[in-house]
Amino acid sequence: MLNLAACRYFAEVARFGSLRAAADRLHVAPSAISRQLAKLEHELDVQLLERHSNGVRLTEAGALLQRHLTTVFDTIDLARGEIADLKGLKRGQVSLATVEGITRPFLSEKIAAFRRDFPSIEMRVRIRGRERVLEALEHHICQIGILYDHFSHPVIETVGKWHQPLLALVPQDHPFADGRPVDLNDIKDLPCVMPDDSFGIHHLVNRVYAKIGAVPNAVLMADQFHFLIDHALRTGAIVFLPLQGALTEVQSGQLVPLNLTCKDFEYRYIYAVTRRDQQLPPAAAAFLRYILSEFKASEASDIALLAKIRGA
Repeated sequence: MLNLAACRYFAEVARFGSLRAAADRLHVAPSAISRQLAKLEHELDVQLLERHSNGVRLTEAGALLQRHLTTVFDTIDLARGEIADLKGLKRGQVSLATVEGITRPFLSEKIAAFRRDFPSIEMRVRIRGRERVLEALEHHICQIGILYDHFSHPVIETVGKWHQPLLALVPQDHPFADGRPVDLNDIKDLPCVMPDDSFGIHHLVNRVYAKIGAVPNAVLMADQFHFLIDHALRTGAIVFLPLQGALTEVQSGQLVPLNLTCKDFEYRYIYAVTRRDQQLPPAAAAFLRYILSEFKASEASDIALLAKIRGA
């Protein structure tokens, strides 16, 4: 029988490509991991890793073992979760990968509310770009993903969505902040700030501008929404973000959504996704049910807020 601890050590080394990184993650000495890996290779009578000066690389046998161990540890996590469920969700863990645009304040608020009911549930959140969110699900690093503009994916399924149009937001003293109807031709030459090309927003804005033969006058691109917001407030530039990405500033009146007619900006959603082959442990399943119910309530709240701002 394979030693489970040795297998866990191997799985972490395979994930990080480094004994040192795995040791830091597991809070053990690298020498302890090295000894366990040597025993595992001896037991299987095969080399699992090729050691190099800058880390390790899986052999063909190592890659095969990693794939099987991923399934094994998923099953173990499921068993742990089901046992915890018998105890009324007094224990358990939820691992979530999400894009930045839904973290502040929505996700933080909802996690806090969920843990008031289940204070012993451990929450782990990774905030990444869209592709990295999908990667975290594919590689069994996270159980649930939340992202914008999800499309068909062979191993990922959509379990819920929330309408989230892209907005052109401006500081409250901007000339177009008075609610007058505008179209893209009215703002095409104005300075703007936008997420960089690791975000779907970047590509959408460029496609829409190209339809009218224009290029965004982007004076700044960055990979952090709060930085873009601060720069827009400081310089008076337009910032292209979904409402949830700048909710605090819109609610306070610091940023105002332009009354912009642009159908391409309307058809955007926040999606909750999981792996098709995954049965969620009870804690994760409970959190997913809760967050999907909040999607519906928050979508209605978004509609009401925008209608109020635009005087509809």
